[in-house]
Amino acid sequence: MADKPKKTILVVEDVEEIGSRMDTMLSGKGHRVLRASTADEAIRIAEDDHPTMILTDLDLPTFDLLVRLIRDHQRLNSMVIAVIDINVPEVNAKSDLKILGDFKQLDELLASIRPPIEC
Repeated sequence: MADKPKKTILVVEDVEEIGSRMDTMLSGKGHRVLRASTADEAIRIAEDDHPTMILTDLDLPTFDLLVRLIRDHQRLNSMVIAVIDINVPEVNAKSDLKILGDFKQLDELLASIRPPIEC
């Protein structure tokens, strides 16, 4: 049986220790990991490398800016933005975000994402 294709994940995290742990975990599962620490840096990387998804947390100082920049971007606006938060906070107003309680849910989400169709 062939392995499932791995994904490219852009981790946007301003705390180096947390970003490093996420990178190690995702790389260990065979995914390609890109890293950014701010919304502006994330947009530049996403434009250049077209990741499968963005993974971040609600405590990112530029979180709202990141979501707004992605949603307003002509080519990136349909990109999946996932948030890992073990407390699964109330964020129903941001219904297009994927709020994940743990990394098992992240694996399930990654398995469900289809690659974007190139225009």
